[in-house]
Amino acid sequence: MKKFALSVLIILAFNIPVLANDNEMIEDYMDIVSNDCILGDYRDAVIYLDKVIKLAPNNPEYPKLKELLYQLGTRHQTSFITGYNADLDKAMAYKRHGDRLNEGNVLKTSAKGTNFWVYSYLGDYYRENKEYTQAIDAYFTAYQIEPSFTQALLAIANCYLESGQYELVNEPIKRFLYYNQQSDVAYAIRAKAYYALSQLVDAETEIVTAIALNDDDVYQLLYGQILYKRGNYNKAIGVLSKLAENIKTSDVFKYLGLSYLGKKEYSNAMLNLDKAIILSNDDPELNQKYNEIKEIIRQTNSEKLQNETRNEVRGIYGEKNVSDEE
Repeated sequence: MKKFALSVLIILAFNIPVLANDNEMIEDYMDIVSNDCILGDYRDAVIYLDKVIKLAPNNPEYPKLKELLYQLGTRHQTSFITGYNADLDKAMAYKRHGDRLNEGNVLKTSAKGTNFWVYSYLGDYYRENKEYTQAIDAYFTAYQIEPSFTQALLAIANCYLESGQYELVNEPIKRFLYYNQQSDVAYAIRAKAYYALSQLVDAETEIVTAIALNDDDVYQLLYGQILYKRGNYNKAIGVLSKLAENIKTSDVFKYLGLSYLGKKEYSNAMLNLDKAIILSNDDPELNQKYNEIKEIIRQTNSEKLQNETRNEVRGIYGEKNVSDEE
């Protein structure tokens, strides 16, 4: 991890100077400390900070941070983000009670200062309501206030993806990956955008990178879809068949069936599409393809029966079979 944004954020919030990166292990431990602080688990944060102190015993800043965390942990466990801002605390209380109206009102009212967390939560609120323009504005403001908060860039990319503005996804992802080169999520988001734009070669490159970083079933499904769209049916069947052993969803069987259809293996195509139809709510494409295959099989069987009948008749009159003539 070349940049540990959460560590920087929590240290800035505590008004403590950013600590020097003694080594990669310290960065990893400080990521855990930062996450624990955000969740309000200060006691666990102290445990990992002790590991940091052992690795860097001559750095005077770590013991100072430990003392502060210890004091917080001995008072009461509370989330640092909401505890740091009373309005956020109030907004989250409304959210827990399902009061979306007042949650939004509090966030909108409090989004007039310089607290980037408020704008981040406001972005989440707008995004959940599918108000993507407002969400993007809120996330971008959060990023402007605190440039180390690169998660806002990822959120902006997701907003573009979810709102169908696929051509705009790449720019925030590119900026995010500059600081977070090992983020599988970022590559997967960009793969989805390329897939939606029918830029299948680029989509495959991105999803393969995401899978190399994190072999996730969701990524494998997208990989199978991309391979099917590219006409690489054999490879798609290999990926999706393996996936079907672990997760049995409509989409897995749908693209497995479509890949078999691409190979003209109609029985296997029909079998998998039948499973997909059972598992789906209502997918018109599935029913259409299923009926197409049924018709192909019906015609194939009809032609086969006609040939067999002709051969029988010809056999009676001592004529050559159709197969002999061929």
